[in-house]
Amino acid sequence: MTKTKTKKSLINIFLTKMKKKEEKSFEELHISVLLHELVDSVVIFKNKQNIIIDCTLWMGWHAREILKKLKKWDVFIWFDADKRNLEIVQPELEKEFRESGIQLKFINDNFINLKKRLQEQGIQTITWIYYDLGISSLHVDEAERWFSFKLDGPLDMRFDTSTWVTASHIVNSYNESDLLKIFREYGEEPSARKIAEEIVSQRKKWVRFKTTKELSDLIAKISKFPKSKNRIFQALRIETNKELEVIEQSVQDAIDMLEEWGSIFIISFHSLEDRIVKHIFKQESRDCICSELLCVCKHKKKLKISTKKPILPNDDEIKSNPRSRSAKARFAIKIK
Repeated sequence: MTKTKTKKSLINIFLTKMKKKEEKSFEELHISVLLHELVDSVVIFKNKQNIIIDCTLWMGWHAREILKKLKKWDVFIWFDADKRNLEIVQPELEKEFRESGIQLKFINDNFINLKKRLQEQGIQTITWIYYDLGISSLHVDEAERWFSFKLDGPLDMRFDTSTWVTASHIVNSYNESDLLKIFREYGEEPSARKIAEEIVSQRKKWVRFKTTKELSDLIAKISKFPKSKNRIFQALRIETNKELEVIEQSVQDAIDMLEEWGSIFIISFHSLEDRIVKHIFKQESRDCICSELLCVCKHKKKLKISTKKPILPNDDEIKSNPRSRSAKARFAIKIK
């Protein structure tokens, strides 16, 4: 089956499931993490136009609940680097909220280009923005989505398939020290050195890793740790999509574009992601960020952090959705 036919068949499957009551809906295929906490944090201004940005559309799970709170002439904008998500969800949301009078805009791009793409739309400021980082359950549960070691598929891992760097390229061309760095820093993998060494050793025998199963089998042979596959695949996904660099740049741009009393809400699933968000929020919530006795940076605080500690899923949510257990959310308000 060709790539185009595969994509079309997947879209048809999901749309069919949406329309048939006896089939699972998107909400059943993926359980939204911290849904109530996120939706409750949305402040809707009654005396002016609200411009809401969803930086990670996925299947529109959080968005549907937020849209119910908006009023006529408000604007809701979605970003998603995965074109297939837009092809599936855009027609459904446009149909569902056609009579609401809310302006819906869909942007097929990585959220690192947030400021540029919004300015192209004539938007200079926004009132609320949120990120649901990590990957969706649909990516994990389908071999065709290239992310899971549990199902055999291409070693790809790109959200944006128009880019050329794949996980296969990284595994087959990065030198040993670069692989070691990725596995240690992004995966925090104890067997990082042994796995990197074995990959390079196999390459010297003209072995090339093309599928998730091929890499998964190598990791199982080398490492005694049961979570090594998770950690290595996570590290490759982060490197393939440059996720940490993207988060840092985009969050800074989002804070700059927020109107006074506008809010930013970020859900992360990895300590590295949360560390970046925590650092930015902390930095932007104080006046001085330099280490001099007399301030020379002239930095002015922009945020008020709404919660001292990250928002975590409760026990009931973790029980009903085990994938939520690593989630952390941070929430801040623009004050200047």
